Amino acid sequence: MNDQQSDLATTLDRNMGFAILRVMLGINMLGRSIIRIPQIDAFTTGMAANFADTFLPEPFVLVYAYIIVITETIIGILLILGWKTRWALLTMGILLITLAFGMILQQNFGTVANILLYTFVVSFLLFHTRFDHFGLDRGFSLKK
Repeated sequence: MNDQQSDLATTLDRNMGFAILRVMLGINMLGRSIIRIPQIDAFTTGMAANFADTFLPEPFVLVYAYIIVITETIIGILLILGWKTRWALLTMGILLITLAFGMILQQNFGTVANILLYTFVVSFLLFHTRFDHFGLDRGFSLKK
């Protein structure tokens, strides 16, 4: 294999790797919301109860719990399809920051560490969006 073929193979590997990670993250986000949607009232009231000992008012927590489920659904769909990937990742990053803040208020530092792992994945994908070629944004094309 010559250098040009090797470079093309490396780029294709990066494109495929990006797609696998993007789709897996999307499945994770969509799966979380699909599980929560049928039990949305239990999820929101449970979240409000978890924040009862914090300074956040219950109505705010209830509304934000609904926003979390809706946002996870949208992000999941966008990532799976590879449509508006950059914006989906940015939105997920913001969501993760807010979730980390909430977990810090609850002193749930193990979950904060888990959120940090997701944040690394989101940041990695954002840093490498130039390799996002298998999605609607690029028409599932290998061409730039």
